[in-house]
This record gives sequence, structure tokens and C-alpha cells, in this order.
Amino acid sequence: MKTREFKDKIEITNDGQLSMFFVGSGNAFSYHFYQSNVLIIKGNTHLLIDCGSLFSFILKTVYNSTSGDIKNILLTHPHADHVGGVEELVLKARYERNRKVNIIITDAFKKLLWNNTLKGGIQYSENGLLRFEDYFNQFKPKMIMKKPFEMFQINFENLDIKLFRTKHVTARKESLFQSQPSYGLIIDNKILFTGDTQFNSEQLQFILSEYDIQWIFHDCDMSGNGSVHSTYNSLKNLAPQVKSKMFLYHYSSAKESVDPVKDGFAGFAQKGIYYDF
Repeated sequence: MKTREFKDKIEITNDGQLSMFFVGSGNAFSYHFYQSNVLIIKGNTHLLIDCGSLFSFILKTVYNSTSGDIKNILLTHPHADHVGGVEELVLKARYERNRKVNIIITDAFKKLLWNNTLKGGIQYSENGLLRFEDYFNQFKPKMIMKKPFEMFQINFENLDIKLFRTKHVTARKESLFQSQPSYGLIIDNKILFTGDTQFNSEQLQFILSEYDIQWIFHDCDMSGNGSVHSTYNSLKNLAPQVKSKMFLYHYSSAKESVDPVKDGFAGFAQKGIYYDF
């Protein structure tokens, strides 16, 4: 893997290698590191992972780019730092570009996203009531595993994407299936992006045993009690061979108080950086 810094404008195409670009790498309330929204690029394909409330503003003011260029999205879960910018994204696509946004989403999450998040803001229009299908083209992943946790798979253009259910915010602490819908990703069977998740060593070990994961980008809360996000102290107890290929993201400014490389990690994921695999 090699890293490159952002130059003039965000790339949404490249020469064919798999790349990840961290538009932001911080937690929900980070104005310095920005929210953890990530762009995947491979050849002529791009896929935005999450579109938070600051996304369009950051893209324009920091990266000299426009969210109107984004055609494909995948949302990991319905918190505002991950979906708060979707309304603006699809309105721009409809009224400025005369097109829909392609979205990779399960039927269950689609229903939740529309009814609980988007419907109130964009259902009404000058032409009457609009539906999810008026703004989006749904690409529905297929379930490939139900236990020990749900996993879905889709081939989207030249990307192989697997989504696995994570335990992020739970109504009942012991139940993954009664938790808020939340997903991590396996990209091209080699990159693990956990999405927001509580520390779950069993799930992590299962994925590492089933797939040849080369690099891990893991949710990391610098404080907290672990009831919503994985904590730095929990992750620090992982095996050295796991930590050595793990970058941490979704952090706060408290990251300055630790040295992840000294603690065995690959480091902190950084905003404005391309990771080329």
C-alpha cells in the first residue's frame, strides 16, 4: 500500500488500482478532522461510503470539488454524521444534474432510511409526492450468510462489496439483531472497513479467518465506555499481527494523547489522504 496527499481536486477515477480517500476521519462532532466519510475509487468506478451533514460543505471549501459529481453511495447506518448530507446530495442530482443517485442498500435499511430520515424533507415537490425511487436507483445486495451475523454481497461495476451487520447502538445490549441497522464492509475481499461498531473481537477474528484481509480500517473512540464505539484501549489488546495492519479512524482530538504506532497499530487514518492498494 502507498499513500498520497490530496492536490487540487478529489479524484473519482484512476488508472485501475483500488484506492480509498478519507474526506474526513473524525467522529460525529469533529470540526477539525471532519466526519468519517470515505470515497472508494477503482478505475472508472467511485463509491461514496457515508454522506454526513458536513459532506457537501467540506467537499467544496476544503477539496475544491462538488458533491454533484457523486453518483454512487453506500450508507453504513442512519446517524447524521453518516447520512445527514444525503438530502442535499439527491436534490442536487435531481435538480442540477437531472439524474438519480445509485445507492447500494438492503430493503430493510431502505425502508428505515426513507421513512425515518429522508421522507419528511424531500417527499414533497412541485409535482406532488415523490418516493425513494424518484431520487435513487437501488442496487440490492444479496444475503450470503445469516449466522453468526448477517452478511450481504454485491458486485457493483468493478467492485466486490460485502456488507456485514455490526453491533453499534443496541436496544438490548446482548442482541445484535435488535440493534440499530449498521454495517461494515469488505472491499474486494482484501480491505476491511468496520463502520461504526462496538468492540467485537469474535466478529473480527471470524472475518480474518475467512478472508485474506490485507488492511483494516477500524472505528476507534478515544474515550467512552465501549457501549457505542470500539475504544482505543480495547483495540490495543488485539494480537500484534492484527494491529500491525490496522488504521484507526472516527476519533476525536484526544488522539493526540496516544502513539498508535508505538502501541503496535499501523497508525491513524488521515483525512485528505489517498490509500492506494
